[in-house]
Parts: sequence; structure tokens; C-alpha cells
Amino acid sequence: MSQPARILIVDDEIVAIQMLRKALHSMGKLFYAREGQEALDRVRQAPPDLVLLDANMPGLDGFAICRQLHQEYPDLPIIFVTAASDNASEVRALEAGALDFINKPFNPPVVRARVNVHLKLKAHNDVLRTLGSRDSLTGLWNRRALDERLALEWRRAQRHHQTLALLMIDIDHFKAYNDHYGHIQGDDCLRQVAKAIAGLVNRAGDLVARYGGEEFVVLLAATGQDEALTLAERIRATVEGLAIPHAASSAGPVVSLSIGVAGCQPQRVAGEEPSAPAPAGNSEQVSGFHLAKKLVGRADQALYAAKLGGRNRVCVG
Repeated sequence: MSQPARILIVDDEIVAIQMLRKALHSMGKLFYAREGQEALDRVRQAPPDLVLLDANMPGLDGFAICRQLHQEYPDLPIIFVTAASDNASEVRALEAGALDFINKPFNPPVVRARVNVHLKLKAHNDVLRTLGSRDSLTGLWNRRALDERLALEWRRAQRHHQTLALLMIDIDHFKAYNDHYGHIQGDDCLRQVAKAIAGLVNRAGDLVARYGGEEFVVLLAATGQDEALTLAERIRATVEGLAIPHAASSAGPVVSLSIGVAGCQPQRVAGEEPSAPAPAGNSEQVSGFHLAKKLVGRADQALYAAKLGGRNRVCVG
């Protein structure tokens, strides 16, 4: 890892936290939580690289915390460190999504060794995931990454009663641009536009993806439609301000964007079943993907309206 690993220790006993802190003091940046909701809040604020979790705690126990974290952050490694040493507890932990199970009282070298193994595995998997989820031309996330994040953010917004917004962006008359200037210059244009969009979307929970060809998508977590509209206009104006010549465009003398905006507050729909291919995952993630595609459809309709309206503009769906 280029940055120090972020390790969250969740335990209601101060002595246990102190022992783990001593065992792991040189392995990364350590954070602590003494009850379930505090642990969930810390992860949502800044996801760690690994969680060490006790099973028996007041309020939300470790198994409930693990299930919820695994649902929201399926790639987050979780290790139980607990006095619950029976086989049934270990099975419950693994079924809840934990990758490992360490009994108390623990041996510090064993804890260090297991934490080190899981941190290395996560770093390796992160590299592979990034390579498979990035667009090679622009460096943005690709369609696969967008689909996975859509399902995740939809379900998260449902659980926490938050809004979600999406921008569908198209470079005006890009085929004509390629025909006029050539594909090499067209690729350079795509990279410049991608960089401009990404430069304006800098919150940790948001995502900018190349949707295909000259289309881009911006997914905005915990964002209302009005806020998304303001951002869309900033993106449109910023790209126009690049002043990339476009002699073949009827929308203006420079490269411009048409943008469709859609927002909503996802609601649970009883009995909703997916009718389109979705990322692998549990049934909630799959259903979330299907429902979130409706938001994409609304943004796409708004984009179509922007094109019909003369391009180089933002419309709301």
C-alpha cells in the first residue's frame, strides 16, 4: 500500500483495544469504536482497509455489524477477535461475511501475521479491481464499475433515506469532430473532457465513469436534484471554457456538452425483481441495480431533451 493501512478496532473493552493497539502499533493508522453504531459511522465516513471486530457488545453485536458492513462494503476484510470461542460463533461470523476468526486471549504475533496477510490480499485485490474497472483511454471508471456502484449506492440511499442524483453527459456532435479532426485528436478531446469533469467531482462517495463512446456519467451520492443541476451547469461551462475548436458543430465553435440530470430518494419496493443483467451479489444488490437503472433512464431522457433543445445545455428529467 502506498499509504499507511487504515485499521478499525471495534471492541467495548478498553483493555482489549489497548492490547490490539500495542500488537498493531506499527502496521498502519489505527482507529477505534466501542459500540456498533459508532463503528458503522466511522466506516461510512472513511472506509478502512481492515476491521477487527469483537462479537459480544451492547446494542448491535459484532455479527449484526459484520452483516451490515459486508452488505455495504463487500470488499472490506473483517476479522473477528473475540472471547466467543465456540464453533457455532465462528460459523456465524464467517456466514456474516468475516474472513477470519481469532480467539481471545490472543497471541500478538499471530494477530499481526493474520492482519498482515489480509492487508496484502486487499492491496492485491484493489489493484486487480482497479485495472478491471478503469477505462484505458480516459482513466475514468468504466461501465462495469458504474453498474456495481449504482446498485450499492441505491441500497445505501434506501437504508439511510438519502437522495441520489445522476448526470448523463454527451459531447455534442462528436462523430463529426472525429470525421473532421481525426481519431487521434478525437481521443485527445475525450481525455481533456474527462479530466475537466473529474476535476469538478471530488467527493469521496461520488463516481465519474465513461459510459461508452463520447458519453460520461456522474453518480452523486447523498445529493439532491437541485445540487446536481448546479454541478451539471458548472461542468458544461467548464468544458465550453476549454475552448477546444469544433468547426463541425452546429452547437457552437468549440466543443460543448449536453447534460441530462435526474435525482430521487430511493424507496423500498416490495416484491421488486430484477429483469436485466446485474452485478454479482446478494438479492438486495441485484434488486438495487435494477431499480437504479430507472434513474439512468430518466437522466438519459433528459439528455435527449437537451439535444433536441439545441445542445450545449442542461435539462432535468
